[in-house]
Amino acid sequence: MGMGSDIRAGDGRSRGRGSVKSCLRTLEVLEFFMRARVPARTIEISEALGIPNSSADEILRTLAMTGYLSYNQASKLYSPSYKIIASATSIEDSFFGSGRINEIMEDLRRETGATVFLTQQNDCWVESVAEVTGEWAAAPDIQPTYPNEMICFDHNNWRPATNFAAAMLSQQTNVAIIQLATRTQRLGLGPKGPTLMKNLVDRIAHTRTRGFALCRRRPSVPVDSIAMPLRVPHAVASYAIGVVGDPLFENDNDVRHMLSAMQSVIFRYNDGLRRSSRGNIQ
Repeated sequence: MGMGSDIRAGDGRSRGRGSVKSCLRTLEVLEFFMRARVPARTIEISEALGIPNSSADEILRTLAMTGYLSYNQASKLYSPSYKIIASATSIEDSFFGSGRINEIMEDLRRETGATVFLTQQNDCWVESVAEVTGEWAAAPDIQPTYPNEMICFDHNNWRPATNFAAAMLSQQTNVAIIQLATRTQRLGLGPKGPTLMKNLVDRIAHTRTRGFALCRRRPSVPVDSIAMPLRVPHAVASYAIGVVGDPLFENDNDVRHMLSAMQSVIFRYNDGLRRSSRGNIQ
């Protein structure tokens, strides 16, 4: 399994490097509207995010002046402007192919019935960046949580923190993987001093050979999941896509059927990318 919806990858990253508070607060305001899905006043946003009213007011006014939020003087309500959608759509078209990521996630949900997650690597960290809910959804009181790190040190060995991390790491060279483990160690997330990387490299090589990373339910992991590498045009980081559910498979035959369905969807996606690339060259 690669993530839980309650994971805050930014919290983990802040331990390793500084951040610009005003920038983070601006992003938190935009994320507030993503969650709330209704217009809101300054005081509501301030209280929800736990930031001073004056800071919230300054951010909201700036976003409104630049056209990213709409503001109603009479009601004092703010709401997202379509400029956000237009900007995001332009970025999606340029970097990811218009609608393709959403299409593959919806196809995986239809084919498998499972909840689909898309993750990306952000240096030493795993970030869940999109979710399409299938037949399974974790209840709030039993929401599973997983490491934010790409690589962790466990039982005297380095290993991918999750199967989604393994799928992303499988797209990289062994040298890059070892360098990532070294950076992780410098952040204080592993033991001090030299450590062996062979187990880490071997595990990722196994994922690279199979083309997927599997996680079965066990006492510490309440759900089944399968993650696969995902090629994203113009990406500067690794991506993985996978399905999560309880249960997804009871036996090896179920696993084979699930893998076959996922591989078929991803093949169609990659084939579409190849056709698009050839068309652009011509």
